[in-house]
Amino acid sequence: MLKSLQIVNYAIIDKLLLEYSNGLNIVTGETGAGKSIMLGAMSLLIGKRADSKVLFDKEKKCVVEGIYNNLPKSINKFLEKEGFDVEEELIIRREINASGKSRSFVNDTPATLKTLESIANMSIDLNRQFELLDIQSADFQVNMIDHLAGITTKVETYKKEFRTLKEMQAELKKLQASESTAASEYEFLKFQFNEIDALALMDGEQKSLEEELAILSKSEEIIELSNASNYQIDEAENSLSDSLRNLSNQWSSLANLNPDYQKISDAFINIEAQLEDVSSLISSALENVNTDPSRKSEVESRINTLYALLQKHRANSQEDLILIFDQIQEKLGNYDSIEATIIELQNKISALEQDLRISAKEISNKRAKIFPKLEKQIKAILSDLSMNSARLKVANSVSESLNTNGIDNIEIQFAANTGSEFKSIKSVASGGELSRLMLAMKSTVAGKMELPTMVFDEIDTGVSGEVAHKMGDLMSKLSEKHQVIVITHSPQVASKAQTHFHIYKEESKKRTFTRMKVLNQEERINEIAKMLSGDKLSDSAISNAKEFLGITA
Repeated sequence: MLKSLQIVNYAIIDKLLLEYSNGLNIVTGETGAGKSIMLGAMSLLIGKRADSKVLFDKEKKCVVEGIYNNLPKSINKFLEKEGFDVEEELIIRREINASGKSRSFVNDTPATLKTLESIANMSIDLNRQFELLDIQSADFQVNMIDHLAGITTKVETYKKEFRTLKEMQAELKKLQASESTAASEYEFLKFQFNEIDALALMDGEQKSLEEELAILSKSEEIIELSNASNYQIDEAENSLSDSLRNLSNQWSSLANLNPDYQKISDAFINIEAQLEDVSSLISSALENVNTDPSRKSEVESRINTLYALLQKHRANSQEDLILIFDQIQEKLGNYDSIEATIIELQNKISALEQDLRISAKEISNKRAKIFPKLEKQIKAILSDLSMNSARLKVANSVSESLNTNGIDNIEIQFAANTGSEFKSIKSVASGGELSRLMLAMKSTVAGKMELPTMVFDEIDTGVSGEVAHKMGDLMSKLSEKHQVIVITHSPQVASKAQTHFHIYKEESKKRTFTRMKVLNQEERINEIAKMLSGDKLSDSAISNAKEFLGITA
């Protein structure tokens, strides 16, 4: 409920404080006194744009502050989710400085206009005669039917799952696009993988091949050197072995002269033995020298293939190439994973679509059951409001494809006169008809929907007499469960007020100010009498005003 509204420095309002009651609040006053200005200030609290033109005093800032109490649970949940403090009262404030810059606050915490708009959707229902009203909105029409059918929880669950479906479908489309563009890349990576894999590299093979090729390239030189070495060690005249043996014998023959000479002889014998080891090493090395020309070609071919791959992949070694091979293999695995993910996601989407179709069908059936009841109730209310021939019809086109509301495409249609064709409310209802239709529809659903504070701005324009009385009765009935604020020129509607505000202009030498006060019983009698007969009060007007107010004495 809107507990109070304070307006400072807005248009012709220097300072105004309105404290509303929980029931039916009526605002009356002469044309131009500021009723619409008050509504304009209120619109700032629901996130509407503003500029410095609204400033009463260009040197001061404009402040509009609304205090709400008895908050719906939905508002508190929203505040908690958005990180705002939750108090017993909700304070929304807008400030506009001379440059037109606006600041918004929720419980003294800075907030965006979008946040104010979200809160407003749960707190204030603003109805103006010449605006596109809620009842013309497909969302409102479906929401109203769902409340009357008692399926709002089921519908919210459906909508949540439908959003999940759309997200999954978007993800699938993204994956499929990725898969399509990656096809050529996959083939290229597969070629690279096969090319490296076909080489079948063994650990350390590059080093081994390089060493073998170096030996093969020098094989003739190695053979010649081996043969020459062995020849010099054993086969040549005066070979190294013979020379060492002779020297050893000569030193041994002199051993009786000095023991050291025998040591020299023994040393020559040791050297001879080492030469034998050298000869064995040379023979062994010679056996391992491959003189087959085809082997050299084979090694050269393999190592050239390896070098080509190293250059192609900008790798410095066999180890780098193996690392690249592993990376290619991992990427190929990811492509396989995308394909598996697509299949899995397609299966999930199919299952969710099936569940949603079952749910949408149940929702559609329950909605259809409420259509005749809604049409009957609205027709009865419109008849009371002197629209005896007016009819309402709920047109529904059931779709094969799912939408945010299920499989239904609902439009409430209206025919004002007997024989008139049913058409959309927007295209056939006049201003006065639209006002009464809106009141009838919201009266019908008020007990089912958690409607916020309801504000009606001169929706009774063009309506008078008994019809105006009945419109007032409907508003009074609405106020039994909801706070209702009505700006009116109708004395019949004004007479239904629980709290009656009178807005008026006060002029000084320099400025005109908007003022407002709550009327007592005597002031109400005079105000309603003026609304009936003009500024000059007559006895009959006062008598009629008392009759409207149910005052017998």
